[in-house]
Amino acid sequence: MWFLANAMAKPDNAGAGATDYMHLFGLVALAHMWARIAVAAERRIAAADVRSDAYRADLAIGRAFVERAMPETALRRARIEVGGDALMAVPAQAF
Repeated sequence: MWFLANAMAKPDNAGAGATDYMHLFGLVALAHMWARIAVAAERRIAAADVRSDAYRADLAIGRAFVERAMPETALRRARIEVGGDALMAVPAQAF
């Protein structure tokens, strides 16, 4: 919500936060897919599927993703909410 409200009021905020927003969206999308995989794996394990070991491995991989990658969402959000003032203060000659 911050991004939408502040990007409309000040377009530099949109540009400064765009890459972090895409990364944040990607992390959330991946987490959503891992959640769907986990639900399916739990169902297969409960049904005593012959591939239960593979489904347990899926659960372990999904858990590792959540524990290792999802903390990055806080970083991405913080970088978005900083806005673009500092970035826009860098003179063009510095590039």
